[in-house]
Amino acid sequence: MNKFILLIFLATTTIVSCNSETKKEKPSSEVNTDVYECPMKCNNGQTYDKPGTCPVCGMELEKVIKT
Repeated sequence: MNKFILLIFLATTTIVSCNSETKKEKPSSEVNTDVYECPMKCNNGQTYDKPGTCPVCGMELEKVIKT
């Protein structure tokens, strides 16, 4: 009986330890901090986190240079 309980305990802890992998976060150097905006400022200087086109005028968004 004790061997059976030990076997169940070991199997359970193995399954739990395999499923409890921690979430790996990106290092801070890989986090995207780029900001884009329309060159015409047609949406009151609205900024975006991804490149693309302006939803108002359709122009290509430009990357904002941080100072």
